[in-house]
Amino acid sequence: MNIWYNINMITDKVKRVIIQNKLIEKGEHIVLGVSGGPDSVCLLSMLRELSEEWQLTLHVVHVNHHLRGSDADEDQLYTEKLCQRLDVPCHVFHHDVSALASEQKITTEEAGRQVRYEAFEIIKKEIESAEPSEGTSRPEVKIAVAHNLNDQAETLLMRIIRGTGTDGLAGMEYMRDGVIIRPLLNVSRSEIEAYCEAHNLNPRIDMTNLEPVYARNRLRLELLPLLQSQYNEGILSALNRLAQIAREDKEYLYEQVDKVKDIVSQEAGICKIPRREYGELHSAVGKRLISATFKEMGLLQDMTAVHLDGADNLFRQGKTGDRMDFPGGYGLRISYNEGELYKVGSKPDRREEAQENRSFVYPVPMNGDTQIPELNALLKVKILQREQCPHPPHRDRYNVCLDLAGTGITDRMVIRLRRPGDYIVPLGMKGTKKLQDFFVDEKIPKAERDKTPLLCSGQEVLWVVGYRINEKYKATGATTEIVCVEYVPLV
Repeated sequence: MNIWYNINMITDKVKRVIIQNKLIEKGEHIVLGVSGGPDSVCLLSMLRELSEEWQLTLHVVHVNHHLRGSDADEDQLYTEKLCQRLDVPCHVFHHDVSALASEQKITTEEAGRQVRYEAFEIIKKEIESAEPSEGTSRPEVKIAVAHNLNDQAETLLMRIIRGTGTDGLAGMEYMRDGVIIRPLLNVSRSEIEAYCEAHNLNPRIDMTNLEPVYARNRLRLELLPLLQSQYNEGILSALNRLAQIAREDKEYLYEQVDKVKDIVSQEAGICKIPRREYGELHSAVGKRLISATFKEMGLLQDMTAVHLDGADNLFRQGKTGDRMDFPGGYGLRISYNEGELYKVGSKPDRREEAQENRSFVYPVPMNGDTQIPELNALLKVKILQREQCPHPPHRDRYNVCLDLAGTGITDRMVIRLRRPGDYIVPLGMKGTKKLQDFFVDEKIPKAERDKTPLLCSGQEVLWVVGYRINEKYKATGATTEIVCVEYVPLV
């Protein structure tokens, strides 16, 4: 009786978190990552319980990383059977994560995370692009991941050990970017295991998590148990409270940043901050203003407290001509009464540079031409039936054939230059790739990247003009209605 009382408490706890943090609204579609392990299986079961009451549509994504041989295949089979039993669609993706990690010179953990979130995004886009039924609007989609209270504690300890700033102490959030949700974030691993046992779910166990090989595994298997047994048996809750307090402080500080953002001006791709106004800011606000500005420019990771301390010092005490480098080819330089945040290659106060880097966005109509005066070019689009096209569909550098039937994309296509967050599934590949990574892999010169036109729908690139189309939208011999797109440079 006691275990069922506890299980009901766990479910109620998750419902309260969802409601208090507005993680899910009625009628939404939830893309849910399920590995077959206890955490994600527990989350799937709980959301399935709530799906009728909240009118949710669940979509399970399982990524087979091919890291553990037959065990990985068993994980996939278990997940597929569980989804069948719960009457939830299961989308399976296959990736050679070890090869990807080696190719990109990252850890298998980072590579695995990358392919998982790419898979989530693919299914999310498919749901959003589906034609809504008559009288309904396009569905709202969230991505649910199963991080729990132990994961939060481990994350905080890892960051403390590595020397995090106070923003890092905020840990993982219940919701990120309005899309990624973590309903289990205040549920402990022992509670999750109890829930799975009570519901006879028999989740898969990844034995590599029980080996103290990696730093995070050692922290999970050795440091946390030591802290619990020798120092504070409530260490998980204590670290969670620390994260909550740090999150509140972080939210307040970024509210202050929002109030002073108007001192930042932009010209020719360079963000300028007056040194006098910056000098009046508290360092805690000033550093976050620098961080937020760089993020808006596209620098999304690898900024450290050392970078921000140096930048703050440069604004307050630097002399004209002083500069410092940031990751990813970004930098800060002092120019008289201003600090200039730039991407390597940009030059201040050059009229021709401003002209060359002018941004544009033009809607692309079907069966029509689009003028692109900034590039002195023309984009021609026409829709042809299968019998009107060559066999196979003709493709060359400036003339491509796409299959867009049923995607809804034809009403949202634009031609523009690149933006942070753009991605593509390059022709011949399976997973999505950041556009920046595509440019690097294709060895496209840096000087050309900001001048290469893109045919896009939102942040998804359908065609990098002159290079590659998106694998998802290639026309094949089976395509009946073909969208032919031609890019014509005007001489």
